[in-house]
Amino acid sequence: MSEIIDLAEYRDVTPKQVEIRLPEDGFVYLGLSLSGECASADDLVNAHKWFSLAAMRGSRQARVHRLEVSGRMDGEQISRAQSELHAFASARLSA
Repeated sequence: MSEIIDLAEYRDVTPKQVEIRLPEDGFVYLGLSLSGECASADDLVNAHKWFSLAAMRGSRQARVHRLEVSGRMDGEQISRAQSELHAFASARLSA
């Protein structure tokens, strides 16, 4: 969990791997790590949230992955992912 919090910091992101250079790259990495073939419904919700955060920061790759993940989700899961995204963003803005 601490890795997610570290990567979620917009201003002070320390890359954990060589290919992660920008915060949105970290968000895409998290989404990919959660959205594998055997992903649970909760994992897909979280992956969608991370891809959405990266997409909000301009990542085209995240938009493609989010579309793929959303095709594996039902409406309730997508709604839950959007709610979690808004809660996460609100918490960051008020901090």
